[in-house]
Amino acid sequence: MTQNHEDAVARAAGLIAEAIRALQEAAAAEAGVSRAELAQSRAAIASLSERLERQLAEEREQRQLVADQLSNLASSLDRLVNHLHGLSQLMAELLERLATPAAPAAAAEPPEPTFQPGGEGVSLSLSGVPGFQALMDIQKALMAMEPVAAASVERFQEGESRILLQLRSPISASELAASLHRSTGHAIVVEEARPELMRLRLKVVGA
Repeated sequence: MTQNHEDAVARAAGLIAEAIRALQEAAAAEAGVSRAELAQSRAAIASLSERLERQLAEEREQRQLVADQLSNLASSLDRLVNHLHGLSQLMAELLERLATPAAPAAAAEPPEPTFQPGGEGVSLSLSGVPGFQALMDIQKALMAMEPVAAASVERFQEGESRILLQLRSPISASELAASLHRSTGHAIVVEEARPELMRLRLKVVGA
């Protein structure tokens, strides 16, 4: 029922009540009805009108309550739809990830070859040696290494030197160069490493 309809009903009830009062007053005047009976009739009419107004107010409250409940339900449905939409997107991303083949694991690099003890020893060539004292420092550092049993200088000329190493345990070229750098402070790079030929070439590039 709309507001206009309610207003029309209320006006109709008022007009009915007025008409009934008018008829009662006219009838009372003609029939000589006592004032007490007339007042009683008017009270009954007023009670009827009050009940009609109260019923209309209750109906308005009930409609407002239903409207509020429908509004809350619509909001809950909107939130549910948004939640389901987000969930569907999440599931789609998950399925896409599961369908994408995993990248192959990078092949592990083979371990660096090492120089082994025995034989005639390792022929170590050094270039860029800044001086005789630096060569002595390098020889001393070699002798201090755990894998090195002996280090003999065979030649030194114009910054070029050759040292014969005897090993007691395996060692790689990078390990040897890193150890020399830590001990002497000279930056040393590996130019050639041939464990199978027992030949190693290092270069001093700076301090």
